[in-house]
Amino acid sequence: MQSIALALKGARETLSAASIESASLDASLILSYLTHYTKVQLITHDDELLDDALLARYNALIDKRAKGYPVSYILGYKEFWGLKLKVNEHTLIPRPDTETLVQAALDCKVTGNVLDMGTGSGAIILALKSELKDNIKAYACDFSEGAIDVAKENAQSLKLDVEFIKSNWFSSIDKSIKFSMIISNPPYIEVNDAHLNASSLPFEPITALTSGPDGLNDIRIIVSKAKDYLLNGAPLLLEHGYLQGQRVQEIFKKEGYDRVVTIKDLEGRDRVTLGYKA
Repeated sequence: MQSIALALKGARETLSAASIESASLDASLILSYLTHYTKVQLITHDDELLDDALLARYNALIDKRAKGYPVSYILGYKEFWGLKLKVNEHTLIPRPDTETLVQAALDCKVTGNVLDMGTGSGAIILALKSELKDNIKAYACDFSEGAIDVAKENAQSLKLDVEFIKSNWFSSIDKSIKFSMIISNPPYIEVNDAHLNASSLPFEPITALTSGPDGLNDIRIIVSKAKDYLLNGAPLLLEHGYLQGQRVQEIFKKEGYDRVVTIKDLEGRDRVTLGYKA
């Protein structure tokens, strides 16, 4: 047996030695998950002894985290846009950068049918539905059955009405439905990018991360095909890498979109490009 204080100290040291930047926070989050104590309660109960079975589980999860396994997968959820979303290895972990995409979509002030492509955990469409409510009819697609299952569970737990479709981009989307907006955070990392070996990325679904030699293959598909599904004058919004803004703009313009602009994230980096169907 060991006290909460000593267990946390050992966990922080293990994670720090593994160069986990959020060592202290992650150590507390994982112990909170196992004990059902809040962060404050961990402090006020720091002399409480943990039994050997719980301590063994804790140390095993800390070792897993030290190897880079995402803390969100350990906890089984991630906060995004104020929503608590279930995540697992079928879904990309929502990033704060993607809130730039959500805000850009809200700024378009659309009503009607909205489609989120490659929805993963459902983060984007659920954030939009939580804000716009009955002003939009929400659709979302993903080619991964596992991701669709997670997204449906998130929609049900949040009591948000979204129609989910298993589809490889537009392959199973009904052409008779015209959308007031299409939005996506598609794969955009180059297949040989060194970042794929860093942080949590080796544990996240590779199909949600990479897209050809320059990272833009899926973006080209979406920009080209979206015109068949958008209403005239409706926007298409895509998240991309911070060095890809100019190239993504060129793809939009080549396909004939109007008013093409790139929006920067909170750190001042190119993050979202949008254009309107002519």
